[in-house]
Amino acid sequence: MRRRTYLRSTGAALFGLGAAGAASADESGDRRGTYRPGGPRQGSERSINLNAFHTNEQLTKALRKLDGRSDRIRLAQIGESADAGDPIWEVTVGEGDTNVHLITQIHGDEAVGTEVALKVLKDLADGGSSRIERILDELTLTVIPRVNPDGAMYEYDVDDDGRDEWVGRRTNTQAWEEGDSRYEPYYHYASPEGTEPGYDMNRDFNIRPPSEFDPRTDDREEWWTVDGDEAFLDMPYEGYELGSSGLRLAPEVRAVTESYLRADPDFAITHHHQSGGYLVPDSDDGNEPPKQTIMSVMAAYGPAYRDRAPYEDPDLPVERVVNPFIDDETSARSLRMNALVADALAERGDSVFDSITRYGYGPLWGSYLDSLTPHTDAPGMLYEVSYQTGDIGQKALGRMMEATKVGFWETFDALAEGTLDEVDEERYFDVPLHGEPISARR
Repeated sequence: MRRRTYLRSTGAALFGLGAAGAASADESGDRRGTYRPGGPRQGSERSINLNAFHTNEQLTKALRKLDGRSDRIRLAQIGESADAGDPIWEVTVGEGDTNVHLITQIHGDEAVGTEVALKVLKDLADGGSSRIERILDELTLTVIPRVNPDGAMYEYDVDDDGRDEWVGRRTNTQAWEEGDSRYEPYYHYASPEGTEPGYDMNRDFNIRPPSEFDPRTDDREEWWTVDGDEAFLDMPYEGYELGSSGLRLAPEVRAVTESYLRADPDFAITHHHQSGGYLVPDSDDGNEPPKQTIMSVMAAYGPAYRDRAPYEDPDLPVERVVNPFIDDETSARSLRMNALVADALAERGDSVFDSITRYGYGPLWGSYLDSLTPHTDAPGMLYEVSYQTGDIGQKALGRMMEATKVGFWETFDALAEGTLDEVDEERYFDVPLHGEPISARR
C-alpha cells in the first residue's frame, strides 16, 4: 500500500461525469438554481415526479411484449441486480456485419437513455421503412437498456416529509465486505448520505478480461494507494499504470463485460446524464443570458490526439491524459461519431438543440469505454443530457429524449450507410467544451 502524495488528475475533480460531491455554482442553498434559456428550472424536492419513466416491472413487460410479437428481437436475461435480484436485459436486433454495443442507465438516476432505447427498439421491431430495413440489414445492435435496476428504482425521503419517494440514485445497492477485495474501493459510498452504500458502476470496470483478473486473488498490495479514507487500485497493465482501475465487484458490471466481449462490437455507445446544468460558452447575445447545454458528447481517443486533450500536461504519463490502447484510426472514428451528433442537432437552427457542448475527455480506467473498447478496437461515444432525476425528475423529458433520439438514429444511419468516414473528425474539437455549471447534483 502506498500513501498518496499527489493530485489525482483522473479523479472526480477533473472528470466529474456526475461525480458525487461536485460543488454548485449557486451556493445559496436554493435548489431551483438560476434559469437559463434552453433548460428547465429545477423546482423544489416536492415537485420531483418519475411517473413518465418505466419501472423495472414495466420495462420487463415491454421487452417481453416486443420479443413475443417480433421475430426481429432476441431478448436474453444476462444477469440480476445485486440487491433486489431484478433482471438485467440484453436485446439484440439486426443481422448486419457491423456490431454496435449500447448501454444506458448504468447510473440509476439517469433514465432518459432507457426510455429512448425502448422507443428505438420498438421502431426496429415493428417498422417497415427503408431506413429501418437498411439498419437491420447492415447492423447488429446489442442493447442493455437498464444496467442499474436497483439504482433506477431507489426510494428515499428527498424532501424530509417522513416518507420515501421514488427518486432514483447513482449507485447500485450493494455492500462491500471483507474479502471482496483487498481494500474497499473509493467508488463504494452512500449516496445520499445516510442510505446504504453501493458502487458507482462506471468506475467498476477493469481492462483485464475476467479470465485474467479476479479482485479476490489477482491484485497486489503494491497496486493500492490510500488517500485518507479512500483506496485506489492503480493497476499496472502492458507497461502503463492505470490509476483508479475498477474491480468488477458489481454483478451488473460483470454482466455488461460479458455481454460486450460476447458481442465483439465494432462501435460502443453509453448514455448518461450530467450533474446539473452547464452553460454554453459565448452563447449570450448581450440581451439574453447564456444558454444551457441540453447535451454534451465525449469521444474516447488515444495518443494521436494527445495535444488536443483538455487536460494535457507534458509532465504526466500518457495513460493519465489519453487512452494509449486506442489507435489512430479508432480515435478518429470516435471523434467522427461525436461530431456527427453535435452537427445533426446544431442543424436544427437557433433552438434548444443548438446547444451541444463537449465533455472534456480524460481516461477513466474504471469506465465502460476506456476499459472495454480497446479489446475490440471499437470507437466509443458518450452522451450526457443535463440533470439527473434527483434534480428535476421528469421535467424537460421531451427535449432530452429528442436530443438522445436524434443522436441514436443519426449514428445508426451513418454506420448503416457507411458515411461515418465522410465526417471531418476535426469538427469534434470545434464543439465547445461545456461552460460554467449552473447547479450540481445533490
